[in-house]
Amino acid sequence: MKKIFLTSLLAVFAVSSVQAADFFVGGGASLNMDETHSNVMGISPEVGWKYNDNWDLGLGASINYNRNDADNGRYSYGVDVFARYKIAQFGDFKLLLRGDVGAGFVTLASENEALDGETASMLRLSVAPMVTYDVSESFTLYANLNFLGVNAGYTFENDKMGIEDGWTFNAFADSSNVLDTGAFQIGFLYNF
Repeated sequence: MKKIFLTSLLAVFAVSSVQAADFFVGGGASLNMDETHSNVMGISPEVGWKYNDNWDLGLGASINYNRNDADNGRYSYGVDVFARYKIAQFGDFKLLLRGDVGAGFVTLASENEALDGETASMLRLSVAPMVTYDVSESFTLYANLNFLGVNAGYTFENDKMGIEDGWTFNAFADSSNVLDTGAFQIGFLYNF
C-alpha cells in the first residue's frame, strides 16, 4: 500500500511540474530566389523549454531545398539541440544569442546516376544572434540573423561527391544585403 501511495504522489508531482513549466513550439521558414536562378527554401520546426528569463533550451530540425542552374538540386536536413541566451531587452523586443549543436546531411538529386541520391554527412556547431518580439504572452515572432556569427563543422568523407574528412571554421559578418531572406530566417513561437 505504501508503494502505491508513494508512486501516486510522485505521479501527481510530476504532472503538476510539467503543467507549470514554460514550454514552447514553433518554427521558422526561409526563402531566397535571385537573378542567378538559385532557389533556396527551408523550414525548421522546434520545441523547447524556457529554463528561466534568460535561457531557453530546445530541440530543432531543418529541411532545405536548394536548386540552381549548375545542378538539379540538393536536399539538406538535420537535427540539433540549441540554447538561447538573452543579451538585452527593450520592451517587447529581445536580442539573443543562439547556439546549435547537431548533425546535418546533404542529398543530391542529379541527372548523373552516379551522384543521384548520394549523401554527405557532417557534425556542426554554430552561434548567431537573433531578435524576438513578444506579440502577446503566448505568441512570439523571431528572426535568426544568420548573416552574422561563427560556426564549425566536421564533414565525413564521400569519395563520389569529392568530399574529404575534415574540419571547417568560419567567423562571418555579411551586411551586403541584410534583407536577403536567405541570410535570415523568420518564424514564430507559441508559448505554453
